[in-house]
Amino acid sequence: MPRLVGADWAGWSSLMFLVAVLVIPTAWVLIGISTGSASVARWIAVLGVGAVLVRVAWSTYDAGPALLLAILPLLIVVALLAAVLAYSWPQATTRTIKDCVHRNGWRLVESRDVRLPSLPLPVGRTWSARNVVQTPDGLAFEVRWLQWTGLLCRRRRLSVFVTTLPVALPPAEVRPGGLTRSDLTLESAEFNRSFDVIGDEPRYLMAVLHPRTMQALLDARPVRLAIEGTALVLSRDEPLTAESLTQGLKSLAGIRVPQHVYDDWGQRAAEPGRGLRFRGRRFDPSPGAALLRMTTLATGLLGLTLLCCLAAAATEADFDPPHSVGRLLIAGAVLLAIAAAGALSRRVYGSISA
Repeated sequence: MPRLVGADWAGWSSLMFLVAVLVIPTAWVLIGISTGSASVARWIAVLGVGAVLVRVAWSTYDAGPALLLAILPLLIVVALLAAVLAYSWPQATTRTIKDCVHRNGWRLVESRDVRLPSLPLPVGRTWSARNVVQTPDGLAFEVRWLQWTGLLCRRRRLSVFVTTLPVALPPAEVRPGGLTRSDLTLESAEFNRSFDVIGDEPRYLMAVLHPRTMQALLDARPVRLAIEGTALVLSRDEPLTAESLTQGLKSLAGIRVPQHVYDDWGQRAAEPGRGLRFRGRRFDPSPGAALLRMTTLATGLLGLTLLCCLAAAATEADFDPPHSVGRLLIAGAVLLAIAAAGALSRRVYGSISA
């Protein structure tokens, strides 16, 4: 085997088939089912990934230690992914939130039992909700999701406070910032510096953002307000704690839509469905996006395996590949660069303004 690199190794095709049909899909399944919080499902998924890794390691060990060394980095990456997801799996309710709920006479509920309209939040495709609290002023919860840019992702968390309106209203959004674009300039200079107001009809936006609402938003900074349909939503980019729960519900109670807004712009709305739903754009199913994702995955995997195989073959005493080492290193680096470019070129999905 000393003169063979990559696909020249005997049995390389069967090994790559094993990795492609078992290891990678299992890792993606583990990410996909992370929307739940059941500990049984979590550990079943982790054990499944572990079993696949053991099977692949056993197969590569039978083929020889050099081949095992070549595939070992990929196995380590998948194992670390399984361990991180298992460790970071959110609990349904934290103890501090439970104590706060009991002190204030509120009620903990399951996310699947709530009745809410679809919420205008930039939540991605793999999300989980926890600490769902029902109060007289509305509903509060924390939502987590993976925000994807191609094959790269980061975990995001939002504290969400929701109340339902008697009629459906046009979309309106107030974002923290004051440095990008705003469809409206209000009489409060402090509010204009702190927030951007997004909407189609200035008269409607001015009617919604009366002085009491503006002051409630200023006191709750940094907070985001979104109105769409029968949903009025406050959200903050932070985990839900006992302190933020109390403050967020206080801010939600301070926001009141005047009756004349309902009379002038309100429309009859359908009954809300059961469970949590989000209107954020989550996934691009177009053929171009699918092709770019496949290209990124294929080139990245090919470049990684080529470099790993080269490193494994270099440990052999008689290492003399048919192609120069420089050309092989350049080929691996180019493949990884193409994968990185494809990943970084993808848009971040999940913004309702997309």
